[in-house]
Amino acid sequence: MKILVVDDIKYNGILVVTELQRLHHEVVFALTGMEALRLLATKGSNFDLVVTDLMMPGMDGLDLLKNTINLPQYKDYGLKTLPPFILLTASTDVDRLVTAKLAGFSDILLKPLDRVRLRASIDDIVSQQVTFERTLAQTLESVKEMISQIKTRRDLDSAKTTAGYLQVMLNDLYSYVEQEDPDDNHEND
Repeated sequence: MKILVVDDIKYNGILVVTELQRLHHEVVFALTGMEALRLLATKGSNFDLVVTDLMMPGMDGLDLLKNTINLPQYKDYGLKTLPPFILLTASTDVDRLVTAKLAGFSDILLKPLDRVRLRASIDDIVSQQVTFERTLAQTLESVKEMISQIKTRRDLDSAKTTAGYLQVMLNDLYSYVEQEDPDDNHEND
C-alpha cells in the first residue's frame, strides 16, 4: 500500500513511517496538513491510506480530511476513490474524536503508537475494501449478463423494465450519497 503519514512532530511521524515500512508499505511523510493536501491533490499521487495527527498548526487532521474530500478528483463522483483516513492522536477530547469519526475517519488510534493496533486497523481497512470491490464487481457482472441476455432475446419490454429498475436504484444511491455527504450543504435552500 502507498500510505501518506502526516504529523507536525517529526519524531512521532518517523515512528509511524518506520513501522509502516517494516510492514512493507510505501510511505510518504508530510509535516503539515497543507503539505499533505498538496500531495493528495497531485496528479498520480494514488495514496491507498492516510494516517494523520489531529492537532497540527494551520490545517489539523480533521480539516485535512474535509479539504481532501473537496478535491476535484474525489468530489462529485470523481475518477478516484477517497483513501481511508486513520486518525492517530494524543487528544482525549471526546467531542473532537466523535466529530472526527462522524466526518469520515475509518479509525481513531490514540498515541503513543500501538503497533499491533495500527496493523489491525490497516488489515481491517484492506479487508473492507477487498470485500466491497469484490461485491461491486460481482454486481456489475450480473447486470452486464442481464443486459446481454435481454439484447440476445431482443426483448424490448424487458429492456425497458430493467432500465427502469436500474434508474430507480441509481436515483436511490444518488439520494443516499447526497444525504450522507456532510460537506454538501445546499446554500440556496
